[in-house]
Amino acid sequence: MPEQRSLARVGLVLSLDAPRLARNNSDWYQLLELCSVFGTLIADTERVYDPHTYHDRLLLGLSGMMSEAELHQLRQRLQAGEWNKAERGELRLPLPGGLVRLPGGEVSLHPDEEVQARIRMVFQKFRELGTAAAVVRFLRTADLPVPARPLRGPTPHPVTWQPARTSMVLGILKNPAYAGAYV
Repeated sequence: MPEQRSLARVGLVLSLDAPRLARNNSDWYQLLELCSVFGTLIADTERVYDPHTYHDRLLLGLSGMMSEAELHQLRQRLQAGEWNKAERGELRLPLPGGLVRLPGGEVSLHPDEEVQARIRMVFQKFRELGTAAAVVRFLRTADLPVPARPLRGPTPHPVTWQPARTSMVLGILKNPAYAGAYV
């Protein structure tokens, strides 16, 4: 849409809530400026605004600031809720490929011994070779995939086997859940 708007081919930007068209104030003001320069109107469920006029620009600017403040406040409340759950021991974060959540809520090693063995091998090879890149080279040379758990899609997320990548190996090595630090 920015390319079309900058070519002055768009006459109206329509939204249910106009300030939500941008993620933050800088994006919002950039949109207002482009619409003002090219004569594009902005409309929401309440009215049509002309960003070229002072009054409408002022209203749109205030709406954008309030929208950004609401998003910030929403993020703070969500984070506070997560902290409260964590303090009560009820926060359930996605588990890495080598761990599973039992029906009672406890966290345990994955029941598949091949998964357990591959995770142990990553730690063993890291102690032996010293770097994550060396572990990746070893795993790729030996054609040994690494267990991973996709975080999207239907739950429960089954373990998939993927070719070793440095980010995957570092994710295993740095994950505090493998050290038993899981809330």
